[in-house]
Amino acid sequence: MSKSTPPPPPPVGYKHVRKHHLFSLRVKFILVLAFLICAVMVAVTGLILTQLQQTLTQQVISRGEAQANSLASNTKDQVLNDLGNATTQTAQAGGLGEDIDMTLEQTVHDAMETGSASPATNIPSGLASWQQQLIQSSNILNDMVQGYIWPNENAGKNSDMEYVKIVDKTGKIVADTNLQNVSEHVTYQPPPGTQPLGDQAVLTQAYRDKNRTLYDISAPLQEVVEGQKSKIGEVHIGMNQNSITRVVRYVAVAIILTTGMVLLLGILFMTIFVTVMIKPVRLLVNGVTAIAAGNFDQKINIKRGDELGDLTQAFNEMAKSLKEKEVMRGAFSKVVTKSVMDHLIQHPDGLKLGGEKKTVTVFFSDIRGFTPMSEALSAEEVVHILNEYFTAMTAIIFKYEGTLDKYMGDAIMAIWGAPIEMPDHAERAVLASIEMGETMKELQSKWRMEGKREVNIGIGINSGEVVVGNIGSNERLEYTAIGDNVNLTQRLESVAEKGQILISAATYERVKHKVNAQMLDPIKVKGKAEKVVAYSVQGLKA
Repeated sequence: MSKSTPPPPPPVGYKHVRKHHLFSLRVKFILVLAFLICAVMVAVTGLILTQLQQTLTQQVISRGEAQANSLASNTKDQVLNDLGNATTQTAQAGGLGEDIDMTLEQTVHDAMETGSASPATNIPSGLASWQQQLIQSSNILNDMVQGYIWPNENAGKNSDMEYVKIVDKTGKIVADTNLQNVSEHVTYQPPPGTQPLGDQAVLTQAYRDKNRTLYDISAPLQEVVEGQKSKIGEVHIGMNQNSITRVVRYVAVAIILTTGMVLLLGILFMTIFVTVMIKPVRLLVNGVTAIAAGNFDQKINIKRGDELGDLTQAFNEMAKSLKEKEVMRGAFSKVVTKSVMDHLIQHPDGLKLGGEKKTVTVFFSDIRGFTPMSEALSAEEVVHILNEYFTAMTAIIFKYEGTLDKYMGDAIMAIWGAPIEMPDHAERAVLASIEMGETMKELQSKWRMEGKREVNIGIGINSGEVVVGNIGSNERLEYTAIGDNVNLTQRLESVAEKGQILISAATYERVKHKVNAQMLDPIKVKGKAEKVVAYSVQGLKA
């Protein structure tokens, strides 16, 4: 038993159109079940009917042989009497005007009556009324179906016997169900394809007549003279397959009706089963649809011990991963370059939540004289200048694949070497700072032409080990760097003059092969007991 909760709805404005499949899973399962049921029932029906026909055929033949032996035993004296005497009981039969032995004829007709089998639809005695009614209704339905399947055939004849003939030793028919053969003294002609009786005690031979299979069963009429048997005639009984066909058709229709009932119950069961089975699939479809619409807050709670449970678990893990990546994308899209962000999304292990130690280069810049400028200008003008300044500086940071940490009033903090490690992080930071200085000159010229106040910046750069990571609360996280080297960078920026780029000794050692820098007198900075050696960047080496 599975417990499931529907996923959150997709975002407002998104419209999902459910597809209606001609061959849905439900239809496919039902078709497969129907095919299997029909295939099994066809195979079982074939085996049952084949075995049934063989058994019934043997029963019919056995009954015919017993009847032939009984008839031969009961009529031999009368046939012998007819052969030894010239007088017989006579009667006029059908206006034929011929002598007929009525005793033999009565015996033959009695044998035909005995060959009438009970119909297959007889209701057994001793059943309850509702059982009798059920069987009767089943028989009526069976007869209706048989009438529909075999409308032009009459398999309802109860007699299994086609004929009964008694032949004397001369081959003349002395008794027959057809009186005309007796009155006309017709000589017995064996059915086509059969052999004479010979010395056998009983002989059964199958032959075809008008597309029907019949069985000619012959038994000898014998007298015993001085211990020796002498054949004085033959009994021939023709057995048909009426009862066999009747029973086989009844059983076949019963199996068809049973198959129909099983098929209906199977379809009902499969419909319920598939409905339960595809419910998780529908939830998964809705969840995937919502994710496609941008709603990654998806989780399907299904407790199953099968493949659908595995699929649901995989979906939940996928949704969780996508959500984390989307959160990461949202957190870094404004602070790192697109290439850096894509790398982080593809390799999330490169960013440990909670913080980790890394060797990076930290950058701080600040506008000199910002407070007096903000007092002299309107708020709109201040915001306009800041936006123009931040846009230009951020573009340069991203150009050199730095990470924008934050804006702090008129100050900018950036990091190189995190979250993606880069061996030349110090070079990138210094090169970006030099380009910022050039860009600031262009902005100053522009502002001068617009009649706006010029602004200048001071930059501080330091390289060393810091703690970087997502720091904050559950409600708000911020990717940033903290540590003594961050504080040192800020101190360097605070003592930098207008347009000056101050770098620490650690940074200088990493970039001295590329830039010209002048070592300054050791600087006393807040938070440091000893003075710090700093370098003022003059430009790139030729």
